[in-house]
Amino acid sequence: MSINRFTLKLISPAFIAGSDKNHPEMRASSVRGQLRYWLRAIIGAENTNLDHLHKEESKIFGSTSAGSMVSVRVYRDSPAKIDEYPMLPHRINEGRRGLSIQKALIHGQNWDLELVTRPGVSLPKEALDALVVWSLLGGIGRRSRRMFGGVQITPKKDDTIDWYRTPQSPDELMDIIRDQLKQSVIGSPTSNIPTFPTLNPAHSWVMIGRNGYDTYEDVVKDLFKNLLRIPQFIAKEETFGGISPRRSSPLIAQVRRIGKDKYYPVLTAIRSKPDAKIDWTHLKKFMEASKSYFDGEKVWGGWE
Repeated sequence: MSINRFTLKLISPAFIAGSDKNHPEMRASSVRGQLRYWLRAIIGAENTNLDHLHKEESKIFGSTSAGSMVSVRVYRDSPAKIDEYPMLPHRINEGRRGLSIQKALIHGQNWDLELVTRPGVSLPKEALDALVVWSLLGGIGRRSRRMFGGVQITPKKDDTIDWYRTPQSPDELMDIIRDQLKQSVIGSPTSNIPTFPTLNPAHSWVMIGRNGYDTYEDVVKDLFKNLLRIPQFIAKEETFGGISPRRSSPLIAQVRRIGKDKYYPVLTAIRSKPDAKIDWTHLKKFMEASKSYFDGEKVWGGWE
């Protein structure tokens, strides 16, 4: 058995709960869901065949017919701290209802995270790649595509895993993400838009901003007020996700903290089908505008 230990820290509040929707909690099943998502995004960059994807994903995290090679454990010694936060902080003038105040896990808290393998099995590289990419680009819980539930994953000091580097500047964060994606993502650019989200460089786009903010909330408000909700982009609002038909946003907007003082935007756009109501040219213009507004840099992918 291999027990690989990490610390999971929340960078922004997480709207996440189990069967009791009124009691936020960090759940191993939710972490596992994120690892599956990013593993599929990595595998699919090279091969979009669904049978191949299912086989490779099941090999690591199991399926209805096969056990998992990797188990996920999440715990902490004391009860998690909970508070209420606005899910829509940019609606500052619309009162409590407009802000959509909900209970969430307070940011700044740590959890112990373990990836445990069967006896005699080492942690697969694919599982570690998924963990690292999630820690660089993703989040957890509701609104995790709009800068909530941001995570930071660090290895425990007594482990020998040497993949982690602590960025000291936004440019160093750019280098870390660029290096990790080059190492994890094998696929060459393809012409056809995949039927599920992948990190293929022809259909994904990662931008890191150099503008630092004092709080995560400042980044969220700026993202909405000066980009997502301006006339230029709200004109085709369904490009950023919708409910009829149900479509998750192809934009994963996250925030990462560098040092002790500043928060920086990390925007990942991923093309996939079905996309009947999504204008990919519109999303491209958004990513280009974000690069300019946040004084950022494209570190991966992009499309014409």
